[in-house]
Amino acid sequence: MMGDAIKLMKDKMKGHIDARDTERATLLSWPDAKIEVDGDPHPYESGSLVFADYLQEREIDVTFDVTEPEPITMKGKLLIPSPLQVGDRLLVSRMTGQRYYVLGKER
Repeated sequence: MMGDAIKLMKDKMKGHIDARDTERATLLSWPDAKIEVDGDPHPYESGSLVFADYLQEREIDVTFDVTEPEPITMKGKLLIPSPLQVGDRLLVSRMTGQRYYVLGKER
């Protein structure tokens, strides 16, 4: 009986997002961000969106110390592109007003 109850609960929770204030959305354009939140009649544009840092393109200053064939220090920048692409399914959380925080991509 307990096993049946656990199985029923697992079936009910399949595909369910844990947090109550978390919703699903579709990325309509990138990098000029525009998303469509499931169930909302109109899309939200970049002015009303905040993206988690790891979802944005990042630039990192780096220093390489090379010892062979002769010692030299090289400086540069690494560009890490955003993992987002148009059509991606996103997990979003509603903030105050009509703003959304984009938490990540749905797998």
